[in-house]
Amino acid sequence: MSVPAEVVFKENFGGAAADKKKTEAPADAKVRTVTIRYDDDEHKVQVEPGRSILESALEQGIDLPFSCQSGMCTACRGKALAGKVELINQQGLSQAELGEGYVLTCVGRPLTDDVVIEIM
Repeated sequence: MSVPAEVVFKENFGGAAADKKKTEAPADAKVRTVTIRYDDDEHKVQVEPGRSILESALEQGIDLPFSCQSGMCTACRGKALAGKVELINQQGLSQAELGEGYVLTCVGRPLTDDVVIEIM
């Protein structure tokens, strides 16, 4: 039996704190600069090892869209135009969206210094 993806919905009752996966940054990890394009502005965000792009942006006073902060709701979805982003415990994006370069800033961590994300 096949169910179309557009009629499948997910719920998460654990909340952001319960679902946040703590990861240790590698010993050679460094602060990465991420460029975020949002609302006709371009922001440079310094992301420390082990921190998400969204966490870092909010701490630096950059107002970005978000809701669950656990990789489920996709309110923080953006498209990676350059660089590599690791997604920790994301469940909101489909394989097709991942293949098109979409990321979730709430669970996204930059792996390279050239990350550019456009949030629509």
